[in-house]
Amino acid sequence: MDLPIDHFRLLGVGPASDAQTVLRTLQLRLDRPPEEGFTADALQARADLLRSSADLLSDGPRRAAYEADLTALAGAGARVVPALEIPTSKEVGGLLLLLESDQALEAFEVACRSLQPPQAPALGSSREADLTLLAGLACLGACKEFEQQRRYERAAQDRKSTRLNSSHLVISYAVFCL
Repeated sequence: MDLPIDHFRLLGVGPASDAQTVLRTLQLRLDRPPEEGFTADALQARADLLRSSADLLSDGPRRAAYEADLTALAGAGARVVPALEIPTSKEVGGLLLLLESDQALEAFEVACRSLQPPQAPALGSSREADLTLLAGLACLGACKEFEQQRRYERAAQDRKSTRLNSSHLVISYAVFCL
């Protein structure tokens, strides 16, 4: 899965951050996991992705090569967005980090696609519960962004989508908790 974010935004540091800042930020992010009720697997995937980004950004030669790749991508002329390839097993953790990086709409769209066949998780699985929770939170976050940008029509459409999916969310949690 390609996650539309770079290692700097994923970790929450700027390109000018030194290795010590990267490691401090990693520790802060690890110490403050989301409180919304995600499973231990989702939180572990989030932590693994954060550590992976911190490892790359705190290793001088690997970081220099990564920055050169980002610069080349930016110079490509077309509107190209950097993306991180993450394994399917860490998909929920990646989407959670995307949401935490203020990319709620992108997180919502990918979570919704992941809940649709053929990649839909088994009914009642922890992956389904995590994706459903993530989709609901991301949709609400995207609505808030649209309202702040005064894009009320789009916010209303997304809220309607949230209401339609909220029954699925409740059913998923009920099944998961059984």
